[in-house]
Amino acid sequence: MKPMLTEDIRANVLKKIDEYVTKAGGKITKEDIWGKRHLAYVIEGNEEGYYVVYNLEIDKSKITEIQNKLKFMNDILRFLLVLED
Repeated sequence: MKPMLTEDIRANVLKKIDEYVTKAGGKITKEDIWGKRHLAYVIEGNEEGYYVVYNLEIDKSKITEIQNKLKFMNDILRFLLVLED
């Protein structure tokens, strides 16, 4: 997420992600908040980002739906969804 977000806005973003996953029939099994970290490269003028790692249980067919919703969240700089075998 963008590093300058207030705690309230970050909490709302995380809540919205939880809602997207739940509505898609999945659930968050683990949430690991890493906090503010230096980015490997500048993204949208930001040298830092607020990192959060989720483990999800969700049907593979719903991944694209989640990705499409995350793309349009302005407060998220980058995201990566990885399928675990």
